[in-house]
Amino acid sequence: MTSHRALGSVLHNFLETYSSRYSEYEGYWVFGLLVQVLREETIDLLATAAVEATPTNFAVRLAASRFRDQVQKAGLDLARVPEARLLITRSPTARGGQVNGHARAGYEVKFVAMARSDRGRTFEREKSVFVAPHDPSVERRSNRAT
Repeated sequence: MTSHRALGSVLHNFLETYSSRYSEYEGYWVFGLLVQVLREETIDLLATAAVEATPTNFAVRLAASRFRDQVQKAGLDLARVPEARLLITRSPTARGGQVNGHARAGYEVKFVAMARSDRGRTFEREKSVFVAPHDPSVERRSNRAT
């Protein structure tokens, strides 16, 4: 696979790691903390994010960090990616789903990652996940929390 084509794999791997349960803020899945206020968010994956400690700012910083990690793992030069962004959208209506074996109401959250190579080719990948609002009565704090 040429480095030019590797960008599609980078986006796929980025979405898998970013949307995973390992994306935690203070020991809880960050998207469960954000889903109530999330409607549509666009993140510039190449920008430096704000440092104020909020779940939203954490999610923005984490996106940029995980994208850079995947670019590096693929052996690509980030300078060859002049544009990369992530669009996160939440479905307008709730639906039923399962969280840790408990029936919960939540939303479909769609992640669409796009990157343009320095050759002008645009790559796009998407992933949808069910996200229920954080509920400490059915969710345990991760042991990975610091």
